[in-house]
Amino acid sequence: MSELENNLYTKKDLRFKNGRFKIFCISDLHGIVNFDTRILRDLDAILDEVKPDLLLVLGDMVWYDALETPDNLRAFLKPVFDIVEKKNIPWAHVFGNHDNDCVGHTDFCQQDIYEEFDLNLTKRGPESIHGIGNFVLPIWSENSDDIVYNVWGVDSHDSLGDFIKEFKLGDPANKWDMQCVYPTCLHDWGGRYNTLNFDQLMWYWNSSVELEKYAGHKIPGMMVMHMPLPEYCIAYKNTAESYYEGTRRESVGCSPINSGMFNAILDRGDVKTIVAGHDHINDFTGSFLGIKMCCDAGLNYDGYCADDMRGGRVIEIEENDPWNIKTYMVRCADCVENYPGEEVRING
Repeated sequence: MSELENNLYTKKDLRFKNGRFKIFCISDLHGIVNFDTRILRDLDAILDEVKPDLLLVLGDMVWYDALETPDNLRAFLKPVFDIVEKKNIPWAHVFGNHDNDCVGHTDFCQQDIYEEFDLNLTKRGPESIHGIGNFVLPIWSENSDDIVYNVWGVDSHDSLGDFIKEFKLGDPANKWDMQCVYPTCLHDWGGRYNTLNFDQLMWYWNSSVELEKYAGHKIPGMMVMHMPLPEYCIAYKNTAESYYEGTRRESVGCSPINSGMFNAILDRGDVKTIVAGHDHINDFTGSFLGIKMCCDAGLNYDGYCADDMRGGRVIEIEENDPWNIKTYMVRCADCVENYPGEEVRING
């Protein structure tokens, strides 16, 4: 299969309905084997409220013991995504930094398990580039074979230690070697996280050009990833000069190394919205150089979260004006009866 054929393929066609398409983004489920089942209650209620055409899960689906064996992974994923699939909602995911926490049970192995679900549309992406789950999902016109909108997924990798090892910059366990890559002047923003690789930028650029040629026009779209780009910091540090709304209760957990993806997006001119997870208690939206940069607050009870922020982000697209999307957060507090309630574990 050629790269174009792979980019055009999905298990299930995504199409506009009645001139509209609604995407719902959730992030940071942080599942464990003996998980708090309130997450099932919340997901069920919030999906009934939003009624999305596509669900996007923005990484850190699991951590700790859920990563130890394939059966442990399934023990969390099955009850969660059975809810999604019983509602006949197609879904896709990108991996987060904690999805890499277990040595030996890599994203390669995990991806096989995700693909067992009938409505999981995530594609592994080219084996020749870094990461698992670099993909594009085309959304087709309701009444024709024209691509109206593209959803791009990018693997934002793991820790800065992986970067240090790959490029032989020192020992990640040595604080002085780490300090050289993550200097003190950056400590008030960002974090010790990896950056996107140049081959991922090339893949996005080349795929975008090829899809434009195929469609006969530039295709508007959005890009999702787990860890935000460094440009997110510009939004909250320059609120007077750029559009900004929402809440920031923690530092933006981006890489201190700028990959250049934001510049590639600017040059291509097709992606106008970026949505990232990772920061559980940030849900702000900022705009810089015409690009919306959105945070998606966490949806979990087994990692840190905030009861008043727990929820997900909606993206509404109109077929007759796909360049101008509408986005907002939907809170569990507004959808769930007797929220948040008492802890209830899967195994008591």
